[in-house]
Amino acid sequence: MKTIVLEAEFSSAHFYHQPKWSEEKNEQEFGRCFTDYGHGHNYRLLCEWSDVSDKEIPDLRKKLNAVVEVVDHEHLNFVLPEFKNKIPTTEVMLQYFEKKLGEVITKKLVNLELFETAEIGAKLN
Repeated sequence: MKTIVLEAEFSSAHFYHQPKWSEEKNEQEFGRCFTDYGHGHNYRLLCEWSDVSDKEIPDLRKKLNAVVEVVDHEHLNFVLPEFKNKIPTTEVMLQYFEKKLGEVITKKLVNLELFETAEIGAKLN
């Protein structure tokens, strides 16, 4: 048994818009990320599990890819009910992935990280 990290990449778009704020306040807070159409990122998701056998790795990879496939090349606010009225920040998206992976993978995640750029990301562990 060993600890493994699997990586999945995907591209998604989303809105940065707080409906309680004025357009001016949204633009001030979110800058170029506040547009009528949203903006997108090429994301990198890193998932770490411990006590994994070599036989389990292909199944983990397959299930991870299935979870990520739902968001790949989609506008998150339009496609996923979880983000219809919520700003899908990196931290909020991590909570989404933690929940969805937990529904299909019984092994406990040791670490979960999501990067929207090489320098900007979030971590759950």
